[in-house]
Amino acid sequence: MIVGIDLGTSNSLVAFINREGKAEIIINERGSRLTPSVVYFKNEQEVMVGELARSQLILKADRTISSIKRQMGTNYQVEIGERGYTPPEISGLILRKLLQYAQEYLEQEITAAVVTVPAYFNDNQRQATLLAGEMAGIKILKLLNEPTAAALAYGVNREKKENILVLDIGGGTFDITLMEYQDEVCQVLCIGGSSQLGGLDFDKQLVKHILETFKMSNGIDLSADPIALQQIHINAEKAKVDLSSVNECSVLVPYITMGTQGPVHLNQTLRREEFNHICSYLFKEISELIEQTFTRAGVSKEWVEAVVLAGGASRMPGFKDLVKQLFPGVELRVEINPDEVVALGAALEGGMLSGELSHIETHDVTGHTLGVEDNQGEFVSLIPANTPYPISESRLFTTVNDFQEEVIIHILQQDELGDAGEGINVSLGKFHLENIQKAKAGEPSIDVTFTIDENGILNVSALDIETGTQKEIQITETGYVDGNKIPARRGRDLIIL
Repeated sequence: MIVGIDLGTSNSLVAFINREGKAEIIINERGSRLTPSVVYFKNEQEVMVGELARSQLILKADRTISSIKRQMGTNYQVEIGERGYTPPEISGLILRKLLQYAQEYLEQEITAAVVTVPAYFNDNQRQATLLAGEMAGIKILKLLNEPTAAALAYGVNREKKENILVLDIGGGTFDITLMEYQDEVCQVLCIGGSSQLGGLDFDKQLVKHILETFKMSNGIDLSADPIALQQIHINAEKAKVDLSSVNECSVLVPYITMGTQGPVHLNQTLRREEFNHICSYLFKEISELIEQTFTRAGVSKEWVEAVVLAGGASRMPGFKDLVKQLFPGVELRVEINPDEVVALGAALEGGMLSGELSHIETHDVTGHTLGVEDNQGEFVSLIPANTPYPISESRLFTTVNDFQEEVIIHILQQDELGDAGEGINVSLGKFHLENIQKAKAGEPSIDVTFTIDENGILNVSALDIETGTQKEIQITETGYVDGNKIPARRGRDLIIL
């Protein structure tokens, strides 16, 4: 059996295809369908994952890790005791726990999974997710983009042609995907969004507001008190959830600190209108990201026939109101639990891979433009953003200096910013191609090939056509190849032919 896993920023889920051919969420040991993506290191031998770990966030904050998904694909490490842990290691522990739930519930060994990732995840982040699966002891058969998974959950039984917009806003990421669904083929046209925007950012705004209000009322700054701060974070998230169903709620934390007159309690009332005002700049950013995506796609908003909402943060009334303003009269699909829709779609993909379900084709596209740096420090594109994959593209380059013995291939990702289309370049890594033809500058012909596989993973190869010298790598970590740091000053020794 192949399970589907939604490895989320705040919560994670695992699902499977039951005997009736339906996708079903697997409950954890507490009977919950959501497992917090939190890891607590009790000691070097004992690690807790999920609700038990989340309960330690206040008192054992220095040994408890949350929201690690936002650090995937970076050189970030969290220090626990005398050891540092990488994001794939932490995510691997979460995956292992989900795998344990699945095996206990299904009473069989599970060795393979479909794992979802944000559509806007770059190559480093996708590689880190695959590594997490390897560390968890599970084979990830496919990295499925989260909006595509959500569309599968809604569209698996639909027969008519539709133009669909998927808006997936979870705890830490926001994905925008335009796709066409017809004749059991799901074709993505364009993706956009941000891997640093989600429900957590709304929580942070509430926390900031609560701290400022408390300081004005009591003259006490709680921002330097880690225990009080954690309590406020937990209650701010709860208030955000409450305000999705009621117009007013209270944030109450008894005995949050000591004042000159004794214990001080935190007791504030929050209104939905106030919450929307506090987070107005976040809603504005969401709107701008949506507009930018439609501009890149070259279609008007009238193209959309249905909007699929996914991710827990999509429950926010302010988010729904914004979507209705942007797409008046368009059907909003919210009948499937937005917390679960991605995991259910991943399970359906797993069922198709295992042969349990009839196949629906999914064609995703790249989220970023990929290329190399030339001798002038300029970005040279090989694969533009929103290119369907799998894909392979090549381009010829040559040397800058006479009788060079090697070149450094500097691989870049370009992220578009703003309506003007200006971009920012992000280094994905560099590697040597040694023993090339010794000749005058401009004579050697070096073929650089970018290949993106079905998981959206980038492979880069370089071939000296004259000598036959070739090297191929997968980019695994920004600025590093095989664990060795490549000096930045050596990246500019290629010129385009």
